[in-house]
Amino acid sequence: MRRFLRPLPICLGVLALALLTPVRPAVVSALTGEPVPGVSLHHGPAYLLMAPMGTLWDWLTTRTVEEHRAVSVVLAVGFLAWRALRRRPRRSLAGRVAVEVGSALAALLGLLAFYAYGAVGPRPMAALTVDDPEIVVVDLHSHTDASHDGRPGFDAEANRSWHAGAGFDLAWITDHDHIEPALAAMARNPARAGDGVSLLPGREVVYSEQHVVALGPWDPRDGLPPLAVQRGGSGDVDSAPDCSAWPLLIQTLPNDLGRVHPGGCTGEGAGMVAIELVDGDPRGFGQAERERARLLAVADSLGLTLVSASNLHGWGRTAVAWNLIRVPGWRTMTPEAVGLRVEEAVRKGVVQVVTVRPPPRTHAGPAAAALAPAARTVEFLASRSRGERLAWLAWGALLWVVMLRSSGSSRSGVARRSPSP
Repeated sequence: MRRFLRPLPICLGVLALALLTPVRPAVVSALTGEPVPGVSLHHGPAYLLMAPMGTLWDWLTTRTVEEHRAVSVVLAVGFLAWRALRRRPRRSLAGRVAVEVGSALAALLGLLAFYAYGAVGPRPMAALTVDDPEIVVVDLHSHTDASHDGRPGFDAEANRSWHAGAGFDLAWITDHDHIEPALAAMARNPARAGDGVSLLPGREVVYSEQHVVALGPWDPRDGLPPLAVQRGGSGDVDSAPDCSAWPLLIQTLPNDLGRVHPGGCTGEGAGMVAIELVDGDPRGFGQAERERARLLAVADSLGLTLVSASNLHGWGRTAVAWNLIRVPGWRTMTPEAVGLRVEEAVRKGVVQVVTVRPPPRTHAGPAAAALAPAARTVEFLASRSRGERLAWLAWGALLWVVMLRSSGSSRSGVARRSPSP
């Protein structure tokens, strides 16, 4: 019993620290990094139950490609240090090599399995909650398995379920060249937009050698006006003489910001209208952070609205950003009517983007760049809710008790096997 009580003061101190340390907002403005009143992340009981693993998967999902490489390097160095410093029984050279190679392979397979489950395994999601009932939460860019890069089995209803879990009210399915899944999903929308997640049709196309998202108003079964050369799995959009038929175009990331085109139709509300400030692809939000100043300059010079997109392809169970748009009375409107109001808001530039990845700090330099991954990690941990912190502590305490009991059992077993004097 005394062995279990020795760390009690330390445990109580850690508990007090976890409860009393201020919780930083998990969701902030993607433009300013400031907290947004009336907006928060909700973690249900199932999420809190598996919070340690779920939190790690969320953290990994919101890392850039460069940060994933840094994580791999840190884990590799830690593994090598552990293997070098541990106490080893005496073995032959061949035996030591076999053990070390086997340990390295087991560690690698374990890491790959952890990543794989985080990417495709079922688990609860953290959902955005908004206090204002007149705000509709929107995703403007997502996919199903109809896209060539969509996860197999991730159909339109799986897409709807993902958006519901993340707290979205309305989402566009923008598959590459395929409109049928989106049309079928739209037919299953609730009669009133407030009664469930609604899905609307769109398409990801190639315009001016850039991948862009195209929304209505237009009849998607007739294709984009006109839909020309097929290239790289997407249709190449040319200018249309009739601006009223021209779809709303959103510049996606990652892309070459030097080739962003304002649109081939110069009518009011036509052509390129918006650009993604946050994109759920790790390459996308990585580029948005590296080239933030240039992205903002392009948006300002071309008069483009800043929006976010999940760029969902069925991988992962974490949303990175949400679009908040005020549409009074949207809950009693049809999904199609709400979609038109959302498009109108995008054209007018009245969209607020919130994210779980705060924008990079403006002060740069070698030291700041070197410490950026650590700063991101600290920011993420500081924004964990008290419920998540308690879940972490509970799992840590359980693991500690199991390890103590296992250690005690092994020691008593050794004592029983020791010969009497």
